[in-house]
Amino acid sequence: MGITYTTIKIRNPFKLEIEPEEIMAKVDTGATLLVIPGEIARKFGFPVIRKQTVKYADERTEEKDVVYGVEVEVCNRKGVFEAIVEPQKNYVLLGAVVMESLDLIVEPRSLKVYPNPRS
Repeated sequence: MGITYTTIKIRNPFKLEIEPEEIMAKVDTGATLLVIPGEIARKFGFPVIRKQTVKYADERTEEKDVVYGVEVEVCNRKGVFEAIVEPQKNYVLLGAVVMESLDLIVEPRSLKVYPNPRS
């Protein structure tokens, strides 16, 4: 299976004066949580709720901030999630928690994200 990207909207539902932002996200069904760049976390003012040790594909581990209140809209489905903040990243990573919560699937042939037709 190749790399899948999809357009998402992010906003802070507790700070309605900040306009939502539409951005491309890399879909990684092997990742657990939502990952956002530090720039996005600062722009929307998401509160840090804890630190969490994350493990990368190359087996490295690091402690990262986890924020709350990240509203994500994908395929006309919305939810509010926690997110790992990666200060050096320049893209959003959509993990399994968001995909499962919003009941989304990746179609492997077209490499597109769709709502589960059974839901």
